[in-house]
Amino acid sequence: MLLSKRFFIGLVLSVFFLAVFLWRAEVGEIWEAMESANYLYIAPAVAMYLASLLWRTLRWRIILSPMGDYRVSRLWPVVLVGYAANNVLPVRLGELVRSYFLNIREGVSKTTALATILIERVADGMALLLLVGVVAIFIPPVDLFRSIGELTRVPWLLLTMMLSVPFFSFAFLLVSMAVWPERVERFMERVLSYLPARARPMASFLSSRFLQGLTALRHPDRLGKIIALSIPVWTFEASLFFLIALGFGLDDYFSIWKLMGVLILTTATSNLGTIIPSGGGGVGPFEFFAQATLVYFAVDVSVASAYVLVVHASLLVPVTIIGMAYASLSNHSLTELARSSREGDEQTSAAGEAGTA
Repeated sequence: MLLSKRFFIGLVLSVFFLAVFLWRAEVGEIWEAMESANYLYIAPAVAMYLASLLWRTLRWRIILSPMGDYRVSRLWPVVLVGYAANNVLPVRLGELVRSYFLNIREGVSKTTALATILIERVADGMALLLLVGVVAIFIPPVDLFRSIGELTRVPWLLLTMMLSVPFFSFAFLLVSMAVWPERVERFMERVLSYLPARARPMASFLSSRFLQGLTALRHPDRLGKIIALSIPVWTFEASLFFLIALGFGLDDYFSIWKLMGVLILTTATSNLGTIIPSGGGGVGPFEFFAQATLVYFAVDVSVASAYVLVVHASLLVPVTIIGMAYASLSNHSLTELARSSREGDEQTSAAGEAGTA
């Protein structure tokens, strides 16, 4: 897995974005900014992030509800293990680990679980874009995207579309698939007819399991809850950005209200940027987009860079430690889960079901 093409693409892009990030500021000055920061804000900031993960767990419970009534206490470790795996594995392979871990704990099909996680990712993107839209009423972000476009050598309009259109497209696609499953099944029957006969039962089984994971989107009340719960997910994560900003004196640059707007934009750009393939935890794109956003708003580049590094470490390190601990308590390791998640329990189930048909 780690020697795959996706890994090398992610690694190259992470190195590229980190190189640009470091090129914009002197390492010595970044270190000085870190030394002068107040780290008493780290603990409450991490607590805010853990609260955002609790909101994520509540939202995932709603998405999974058509498959069963799963307790939050059972889903919470799965979420933490999945995020820990995402932080150490490239190109979001932790999603496979989370789906596998849910499978062995609760018996939910891996393919079904992956579909529910895809709903989460789309909901995250839509929530971030909504927050950007609200902030844009007071702080127009067009020039910000022009500035980032100049740094990346990508036309700003194309960059904006790259960070937004995929979420709108996937949202439309997933809702359509959920609302009209019969049409999807007929379409898949035509597609699968081109496959070798021996592969069709397995492919059909996986397709049906994926559609099952989208069931929550058929019900307006559940869809409304998914959207509603996405807002506290990101407001609590933005609170981490805000608290650590106080430790770095970013409130000296702005009024409190403008600081909140700037940090919501920073939360959005840094996280939307991780749609770009990268190494574990979105390292590289996260730092680049967050730094570019703050520097655009006239924050000293060394202070901005130091702040971003501490924010990302606060997002990655505690959750990774907790997730690894949960995996260990379940008599697993992240390495074992990553390896096992690639194995074919779905194929085994498909073959068994096809054999009894």
